[in-house]
Amino acid sequence: MFDDRVDVGVLAGMPTGADLAAALARVDRAVLNGFELVEVAKAITRQVAHYQAELLATVAEVAYCPPGDETSPAERSEYPAEYAADEVRLALTLTRRAADMLMGDAYTLVERLPTVHQALRSGQVDLARARVLDQETAALPEPVAREMVELILPVAGELTTGQLRVRLRRLVIEADPSAAAVRQRRALARRRVEHGLDVDGTATLAGCHLPPDRAATAAARIDTLAAAAKQAGDTRSLDELRADLYLDILNGIPTDTTPAPAPTGQGGVELVVPLAVLAGLCQQAGQIKGWGPVLAEVAAKLADQQRERPWRYTVVGDDGVVVGHGRLRRRPPAGVAALVRARDRTCRAPGCRTPAHRADLDHTIAWQDGGPTTAANLGVLCRHCHGYKHSEGVTLTQPTPGTFTWTTRLGHTYTTTPEPP
Repeated sequence: MFDDRVDVGVLAGMPTGADLAAALARVDRAVLNGFELVEVAKAITRQVAHYQAELLATVAEVAYCPPGDETSPAERSEYPAEYAADEVRLALTLTRRAADMLMGDAYTLVERLPTVHQALRSGQVDLARARVLDQETAALPEPVAREMVELILPVAGELTTGQLRVRLRRLVIEADPSAAAVRQRRALARRRVEHGLDVDGTATLAGCHLPPDRAATAAARIDTLAAAAKQAGDTRSLDELRADLYLDILNGIPTDTTPAPAPTGQGGVELVVPLAVLAGLCQQAGQIKGWGPVLAEVAAKLADQQRERPWRYTVVGDDGVVVGHGRLRRRPPAGVAALVRARDRTCRAPGCRTPAHRADLDHTIAWQDGGPTTAANLGVLCRHCHGYKHSEGVTLTQPTPGTFTWTTRLGHTYTTTPEPP
């Protein structure tokens, strides 16, 4: 029993194992204050992780034991037994799924990611964090997975499972962007809607493996509509409003209780993306706030969709500290937009007569490539011709304001000038 409260402080420095277990067994919680009780809880958490690692190591050994009984020698097979999980299932009274999960954890952490198993054994991480390290590196080749784990293990114990998942996901994306893109495309092929009854008589309806840009935009739109309804006096909570609007939209029911949405019909998505990604110079991961890291191509696509909203920039130093923040304008000011529409009058593609008020304002030199938002770099293009401009082999220049030179994919050149008033 700890009669001297200072002794509790010794627990933090004790390695996991028999000595820590013996010390914890002598703790008398009744004589400890709140501070000391928290220290004991931390020590118990480390010791529990140690026992979890020991259990996994034992289960992994069970998988390699040949058939026998209590008199058999301590032999090991070269390969794991096919039904090894069933031995564990019967002994520990587990469901087949739980036994398979336990055996899977044993293989992953003991054999595939041994440094994670050692971190679990020493109490540096718990089983929940160890599983995150496994899940987020599962699609990687074993050497790459181990490299990613080595990078993040020093701080893994200081992060929540959510923080750890986000940080590791970014590392995995940036380790091999091409492979991450392939994995995403394969996952998108499994997109589906799941539904079922809950234990309390309610129901769950959810989409899985959705495109992150479209999912984030849809969620932002529901947030915008819910906030507008709340501001207009609706007495439902925001969560209730989001859920009801979600069902109303899917069922085609007019959302009469909410104000009309903005012209775009979408809410803004808060996006963090390096400028080099927008310029196409790197494949560094972007991040959808509230969602997590995404591929550079997803971040760039989302950035392009945020045209109707003001942008802000943040300058970050090499140490990650924010050193500057301000407003960035990607869309032309109203006066410049009006001037360009008045000058061009119609879409500036050869022969196109789409009126300017029904067309896009396009940066001749792309904004992400350094093109300025000025009349000399803006032009009116209808949606079809705007898409044509970005097709393979087509180029467009604006040698003088209002004069546009097109070069087709087959090398033909055409020049358009503003129509006379």
